[in-house]
Amino acid sequence: MSLAPGGLARGAARGVVWNFATVLAERSFGFIILGLLLRVIPASVVGLIAIASAISDLARIVANSGAAEQVQASPGDRNVEDGAFWSQFLASLLFMLVLYFAAPGIAALYHQPVLTLVLRIMGLNVVMTCFVLVPGARLASQFRFKVLGLMSLGSTIIGGLVALPFAYTGHGVEAMMYQRMAGVGFYAIGGSIAAGWLPGRPPSFATLRESFRFSLPLMEATFVDYISITGYVMLVGLRMPVAALGEFRIAQRLAEVLQEIAFTPARKVFMPVFVAVRHDKARRFETTRQMLDVLSMVIFFVCAVCGAAAKPIVLLMFGHKWQAAVPVFAIITLMAPAAALYSVINPLLTAAGRTRLVSIYAWANVATIAAAAWFAAPYGLRALAWALAGRGVTAVVLFMFAMRQGLERPVTPILRLLLLPCLALLAARLAAWLVLRALPGLELIPEFFVASGVSAGVFAGVALAVAPRRIAEMVTRLHRALLGIQPA
Repeated sequence: MSLAPGGLARGAARGVVWNFATVLAERSFGFIILGLLLRVIPASVVGLIAIASAISDLARIVANSGAAEQVQASPGDRNVEDGAFWSQFLASLLFMLVLYFAAPGIAALYHQPVLTLVLRIMGLNVVMTCFVLVPGARLASQFRFKVLGLMSLGSTIIGGLVALPFAYTGHGVEAMMYQRMAGVGFYAIGGSIAAGWLPGRPPSFATLRESFRFSLPLMEATFVDYISITGYVMLVGLRMPVAALGEFRIAQRLAEVLQEIAFTPARKVFMPVFVAVRHDKARRFETTRQMLDVLSMVIFFVCAVCGAAAKPIVLLMFGHKWQAAVPVFAIITLMAPAAALYSVINPLLTAAGRTRLVSIYAWANVATIAAAAWFAAPYGLRALAWALAGRGVTAVVLFMFAMRQGLERPVTPILRLLLLPCLALLAARLAAWLVLRALPGLELIPEFFVASGVSAGVFAGVALAVAPRRIAEMVTRLHRALLGIQPA
């Protein structure tokens, strides 16, 4: 596609819109399935699968990190694609074998014997994911996010349809295992067909070595980033009962989905956009500023509304037996903006070729999260949630320093963008809380509409009252980008 400003903006904006539409459809269907599953699967099983998923997903994500970034950083280079695939395939086989032999020891550590078989079966996903990476990266480099979104939606539908019969016949563990495997298999096949890709012959040793050299810092960074987003449940599982972990995992998963809906559609275009502007410092800075101007407003708005309506959201979706997850979800929505904004760092620094910095900042970020989770977990779910939300301040500090190095200029103008959505979020949450206290005894559906309506209205009102010109310019930029209109 054209790398002219108008072409890049149009491709990015339309990519975001398609990503958002498909992610919204995928998550909506996914939560229908999850809601049905959780009505028959006990919290102890959810906690067990949370541990197994965190461990197997850690192996899967780390083993396969770097392949997609290599392909996107060198679009159209078949030699790079082959090196990326085969290097990650070899790494995945190694990780799967480690997981297979380590499974009994891990099961003993958590006092859950069934974890042995679960981990060994879920280890297959580590290798299966290799066949997703290169076709997905090809499609992303071509800004074919509509196809990527449809593949992702299809994988969610297939996985859900496979899981339900197992769950409703009393096989909850099997349901949640096979759901993931079916989804990955569908995505791998569909993505390969859409991208016209099949694995090539193994490349030379020199090519594999170069691929590993590119990937290793990203594998390290992915390891710590995964711990910071999801994987810290492995630590939490060592510090609280497995049923309590299941309740925490549901709240954590809801917060992750908020981030996925509000931020992931845009995050998918970050890498190709940053690659397109990496040689123009002024354009890179302005592109980053404009993207974060819109995206920070969106993620703070979503977290304001969903945090205010936490109780009806959780109970309507999953039932009253998940009451303990309500305050946890309400609290950890406050950490979602910091986590989402921090996720910009990886593609920004990777596109600039500074992958070692990606690793350094990722380690600093995960260290604070691991400490908060480890020390707060024994004091209960609410203490854990508040510790994690408070830790978000550290992420903002890391974000500031990393942005400064990625953009190679002061980032104060970008940080100022966060003040307005932060103020609007606090005002929206406070207003909804006061209104709900004044209207005790509401049924769940009316409470949802009251809480979400008040919080949304207050957020929008604060934003328009404080910065009407900024909101108008934001809407105009987005409209122009979608239509491909050059700025005057």
